[in-house]
Amino acid sequence: MLIKKIMICLALFCVSQSVIAADYRIEITNLTYKIAFTPRIVIAHVPVSFFAAGDNLNDTTAGLLNGQINNALKEIAEAGNLGPIIAILDQESIQNFVSYTVGNGLLPGGRKQTVELLDVDETLSNISLFAMMLPTNDGFIALNNMELPRTGSVRYHLNAYDAGTETNTESCADIPGPLCGGTAQSPDDTGEGFVHIHRGIKGLTATVNPAEYDWKNPVAVVTITRIQ
Repeated sequence: MLIKKIMICLALFCVSQSVIAADYRIEITNLTYKIAFTPRIVIAHVPVSFFAAGDNLNDTTAGLLNGQINNALKEIAEAGNLGPIIAILDQESIQNFVSYTVGNGLLPGGRKQTVELLDVDETLSNISLFAMMLPTNDGFIALNNMELPRTGSVRYHLNAYDAGTETNTESCADIPGPLCGGTAQSPDDTGEGFVHIHRGIKGLTATVNPAEYDWKNPVAVVTITRIQ
């Protein structure tokens, strides 16, 4: 009788375990003509906003996690560098509050990519996504603290943001990536000093031609489907 009770308890435990974990498929579509997105980080997390319009990402003492997230977003926006944000998410004190995946490679205009987040705990109810836009000085796409679907699919349209951490010179000397190959970061240039909607490419140089590289919002669409 005792063994039977134990088996019933184990069965109920397994069922409960399967209920509190979810799998998601995330499809990211680049809506622009010629802007490329650097590798995308997709994060399931407890409800918390990574940034807000008007934030000063140059301030590495304020914001989420005492400035760590500000610095990580600055690295993404200026260099497409996911290293700092991954290092944060991998911290032992943070691991239980996040689950993340990375969409590797550049995502050119008009293309889409699908990634999956598997075994996501039900407490991780929200999702964020970040990537740099090339060729820009500090332009980035952001899905910030939006809800994951409990069933079916949900679709979000993403605008282009300017991190406000580097002046929009549009000079290839200041822009990394395959078109320009310039310097990723500009430590002596603090830009506008606040996050805002990106103003687009204005044709300040001959290389980054607005006829090819300018855009209108939204610049991306993200479709999230719960598959388990």
